[in-house]
Amino acid sequence: MTVIGIGGRKLWLAALVLAGSTLAISLPGCASKSSAGTTPSGQSASTVYGASSAEEAVRSFLDAAQAQEYSRMRRLFGTNGGPAENAWGVQEVEQRMVVLSGMLLHQAYSLRPLELGYLREDQRGFVATIIGTRYGNANIPITVVLADGRWYVEQLGVSSLVGEG
Repeated sequence: MTVIGIGGRKLWLAALVLAGSTLAISLPGCASKSSAGTTPSGQSASTVYGASSAEEAVRSFLDAAQAQEYSRMRRLFGTNGGPAENAWGVQEVEQRMVVLSGMLLHQAYSLRPLELGYLREDQRGFVATIIGTRYGNANIPITVVLADGRWYVEQLGVSSLVGEG
């Protein structure tokens, strides 16, 4: 297994894990403003973390990646412990969102639920069919997780978004 990351830490927030032919990015704990503009009480639109639904978390994350809105992406990324920036800091997480945004640039996408037997009750799976990335079209499995009543993008399978050799 090869772990590729940004920065000098052994614990990678946005690690690219290459195990055989499987490549995945696991980005624990960041969340962002929902695309519908839902704001939990006491939070302004620019500081909302997570999304009100699992699908909204994925769509808002992909839309933010396309718009290269890294701070919005980071607020949508997390684990069942909450936003990733709580554990790793804003700068660390945002650097990883820059990398992910570059990988996720697209012309269009569609989203469908993905039933995965290993998901916990607080997780949901989706497949994003992304059209027009720099490596062509791709199907990206995405896992979202519920933390404190908000949904966060937790994992993205990005093996089809990286070029060969």
